[in-house]
Amino acid sequence: MNQVRTHAAANAKALAMFGKLLDKKAYQEIIDMESVEEIFTYLKTRTHYSAVLAGVEKPIDSYEIIMKRYFLCAYEKLSHFYFDAYKDFFKSLFLRYEVENLKLFARALFRQEDLTDINEHLIFSKHASSMDFLKISKARTMQELIDALEGTRYHKPLVPILQEESHRMLFHMEMILDQLYFNRLFETISALNRDDKASMMELLGMNIDVLNLQWIFRGRKYFEISSEELFHLTLSHGKKYPFKKLKALCYMDMEEYRELILMDDYGELFQEREYMLERAMERYLFYKVKRLIQKAEISISAPVGLLFMFEYEVRDLFTIMEAKKYRFENIEELLIRDLRRE
Repeated sequence: MNQVRTHAAANAKALAMFGKLLDKKAYQEIIDMESVEEIFTYLKTRTHYSAVLAGVEKPIDSYEIIMKRYFLCAYEKLSHFYFDAYKDFFKSLFLRYEVENLKLFARALFRQEDLTDINEHLIFSKHASSMDFLKISKARTMQELIDALEGTRYHKPLVPILQEESHRMLFHMEMILDQLYFNRLFETISALNRDDKASMMELLGMNIDVLNLQWIFRGRKYFEISSEELFHLTLSHGKKYPFKKLKALCYMDMEEYRELILMDDYGELFQEREYMLERAMERYLFYKVKRLIQKAEISISAPVGLLFMFEYEVRDLFTIMEAKKYRFENIEELLIRDLRRE
């Protein structure tokens, strides 16, 4: 299929949506505001979020969910420009929301909460997900939750975790769900045209690398997980760390591991304070995605990059509003995007 013809309409739509994302000036104005209410009014009246927040009278705990649902609905329209392998690829991207929903249910079970209360917080693509969340929400134990997944891609891989000790069950479930998601993403990327496959494999590989690095560090330091189990639960298809290198990382002691990473391409992730590791990881990917979009011609990079950039924007806005609520002063330190680099 001709590359330009494949992507022209989707790129035009994606670039129009990019133009609506908030710029540095908007972020600075929002950070300088005094209250959550003032920020909410700004988002409602002066940004692209006005379309979805118009009927909301005041800030509410679920506004982040509302904004993400609004974007996902708009973003799904991009997938309608594609067919065959590209349609499958977009569906696999949307499975991430399905996986995150299952994690929400599992965490609620461990907190002994009523799962029916979670339904209003779910985000999923109606075109990519056939999951019966109503059925899942009736589960009262992990056994019932996994039984409710029978007939889905998740059921068989999750059954073995029922033999785990209760305090490790949730942890293993989340790791297995991530493995299933990234493996599926790898399969669908493999079927794309050569140039699109190369750019998406690069992005996927970087994402997997930083997730594995974070997982090995935290698994060793906070959960005392054995090297064998660390390696068993890492993600495949990383860019810089294939099988042998990844295994070697899992068997290193912490000091050797840290020294090696600091000298490597991902060293900047570990130069931050430990509690900022996740933000450092997200910031790294943010600017990698941004550069990927800027250097790409008409390709799948812009539509896929939009998904990342919007997610990061919503999370930064949520961070700002939470920081205002609790009167945290150094807000810019917490953001994914670095306003000093803009």
